[in-house]
Amino acid sequence: MRVGYAGSRAVALGLALVLSPFSAAAAEEMERVFVRGPKPYHDLEAAVVSLGGVVTQRFENVDLIAAEVPKDRLTDLMVLTGGQASRQGMVNIPRDFDAAQMRLPGVQPVAVEAEAVQSLEGEELRQALAVLPQDYNFNNALIGASVLHAGGNTGQGIIVAVIDSGTANSPNVPSLFLGTPSVLGGETFLPGDSVASPTSRLNGPHGTWVGGVIASHVAFGFSNASRLIQSMKLHAPSSILGPCPNPSPPAPAVACFVPLVGVAPAARIYAMKVFPASGGGTPEEVIIAAIDRAITLRRNFNNGVPSVPVAGDGSENNPFRFDSLKIDVVNMSLGGGTLNVGRSAGDEITTRLLEVGITPVVSAGNDGFAAMTVGSPGTAFGALTLGAASTPPHERILRDNQFGIGFGAAFRPAPHVQTAWFSSRGPNADGRFDPEITANGFATLTQGTCQTSAACIAGTGGAPISFVSGTSFSAPTAAGAAALLRKADPGATAAQIRNALVKGANPFLLGDLSKRIDQGRGFLDVVKSQDLLLSDRVGSHIPESHPSSSVKENIEDLGFEPVRFRDGVFNTRIRRLRPGQVAQFFLESTDATDAFKVSFSNVTPELPPALQNQFFGDDLFVQAVDAPTSFAESKIFDFVNGDASYDIVNPQTGLLRVAVQGDWTNAGRISADLSVERIRNPQGPATERGRVGQGEFVPFVFEVPASTTELVVELAWRENWGHYPTDDVDLLLIDLATLTLNFDGATFRSPERAVIQNPPGGIWIALVNGFTVHGSEARFRMRATADGVRLP
Repeated sequence: MRVGYAGSRAVALGLALVLSPFSAAAAEEMERVFVRGPKPYHDLEAAVVSLGGVVTQRFENVDLIAAEVPKDRLTDLMVLTGGQASRQGMVNIPRDFDAAQMRLPGVQPVAVEAEAVQSLEGEELRQALAVLPQDYNFNNALIGASVLHAGGNTGQGIIVAVIDSGTANSPNVPSLFLGTPSVLGGETFLPGDSVASPTSRLNGPHGTWVGGVIASHVAFGFSNASRLIQSMKLHAPSSILGPCPNPSPPAPAVACFVPLVGVAPAARIYAMKVFPASGGGTPEEVIIAAIDRAITLRRNFNNGVPSVPVAGDGSENNPFRFDSLKIDVVNMSLGGGTLNVGRSAGDEITTRLLEVGITPVVSAGNDGFAAMTVGSPGTAFGALTLGAASTPPHERILRDNQFGIGFGAAFRPAPHVQTAWFSSRGPNADGRFDPEITANGFATLTQGTCQTSAACIAGTGGAPISFVSGTSFSAPTAAGAAALLRKADPGATAAQIRNALVKGANPFLLGDLSKRIDQGRGFLDVVKSQDLLLSDRVGSHIPESHPSSSVKENIEDLGFEPVRFRDGVFNTRIRRLRPGQVAQFFLESTDATDAFKVSFSNVTPELPPALQNQFFGDDLFVQAVDAPTSFAESKIFDFVNGDASYDIVNPQTGLLRVAVQGDWTNAGRISADLSVERIRNPQGPATERGRVGQGEFVPFVFEVPASTTELVVELAWRENWGHYPTDDVDLLLIDLATLTLNFDGATFRSPERAVIQNPPGGIWIALVNGFTVHGSEARFRMRATADGVRLP
């Protein structure tokens, strides 16, 4: 039975009678959703409330509300809103994961303890910059920021909004507080969080780390006997300020000063807290609410509203709050998955930042080196999306501090800059390259908050100074660069700032043969970008896409072809991968694909053992991800130095990606044979098939034999991960004997699959729901089996 819009209300009422006896726990389980519709939203809000839901956000700059509704009333919501509801995702801070932990158990994050600190601003900053050939930490010399600094441009008067976990404004975080505090105020979008203030030193450290990359303006003093100073003398000696003699007992150790000078050290930060202090992700609506607010603040400024505090006293726990602010740059070191890259609610509102004069800078994500893993809102048309690079000095200094002096050079023997292994790669499902550009995002030294320091919490000590890695820290490097360009050319549009940074990037700096899906247009070059901007050689056009409905066709237009199987097998020789270089392979999977077997053999390093990495030898680093695009669902994640084989069972439908890297720790090139076997079995006729539109639901009745030990119900549809955009079709199972509702098939997976052990025999209902259908309808096939036997 297929139910359309005309008859769906009556069937919904009938189903409501069936669902009403379900357990209170099932009925009270809530789902976060977006509902599209015109302002003033009265009808949408009434529909949500009538179903026992609550409206959680009303957006000003996009026609959208956010709500929570009982999970068993989602189909009713579709009926009442004409199918204009969609499931929200969670947005996360990209994970900070050190792959060394896989090889060296017990590897821990490193913090260093300073003995002294001094402010660097005004004349002190100018003097420090004059004698500092390079600042290894934020690569101000490598990206060219030091040239602009020497000319007097340090981002004075430019405001960068940091949408993150909060950015501390506390004397216990001197990197942003000494002299003129960097943080001018902020707002929280998490009412009821355990830490109320967006500028508290008790928030998670991520947003403060990010703020430090943008606007730190201090020098920290460390003992000349410390591992940090000893390692810097080996790998980045010109990053140390002033005399720093080697320790010579019995002479006392002296403090050697290391600058933490952000890319735009005189810029100001507006802290917009969207992540809870306890950690973890946040609903997508919270991110959109912060973006919405940034647009409103800038629009109010554009319309002449005075930029004066309307609340707060400027202290750590009561920051200034504004209703008008000239925000020039927004940094978002965060991301999540999307079914509709470039055109989702989060992507759409991110691009709208440009319209009011704000350049959005977004991290690509840390999902690894497999293709098609850039997250939203990095997939937005207007976003300046950053991949992460890894330089030898950064890694060597980190490893020396983790394991001892000398370990760093042995751990990272190759001398060239690479795309960091964790940096998410393009292309996007709609046929666009991503990321746009790359900057260092590995082992950045920056100051955080007090969460791990009792003395700092008590106010008697400083916050830890840590080595942190991720595209979370390449993004604020570019946000600082955008602030410098805004200072250099106040009349440029926000899109011109973005485009200048893209066009000015250096495609030749990385030495691992990174391609455009790895590094974008290249490594950030602020000097070249400024020259392009000031000479009026960049426009304000933001490229969009005109994609096919086939993801395969979209990526083929960019030069990427899925592998060709002969008699179910693909074989190739991967030749001479440089350290950090990645080879990508795309595997087509349908609902008839039971498994892929991925095998490696004849792994051949070019260098003899004595010249390879002294600790691990030279090997391959392998990642395989399932068919979802814009995030990674890893199926293989391993180091390979000999024959190895992996099974990917029940793959999703679309394009799986196998990525093979010449391990970033290798000393030389490496080759190997790759074999992929595709295992397919005849599926036989479907139990049911049909079509479902946006907001429609299609119920089917089937009978489960008594004494069944395993019931498997699988729902596949044509508009899967191989289709752009991807539809979200749900499978709900109702056991009428026990009045139990099963939501295992109501996820983002394609196909949806519910496996129930020892199910009660009798009549069951399968409910197919077109939760998000982008076209007129989605074509589906449902297959139900009891102990492997197809049910009629």
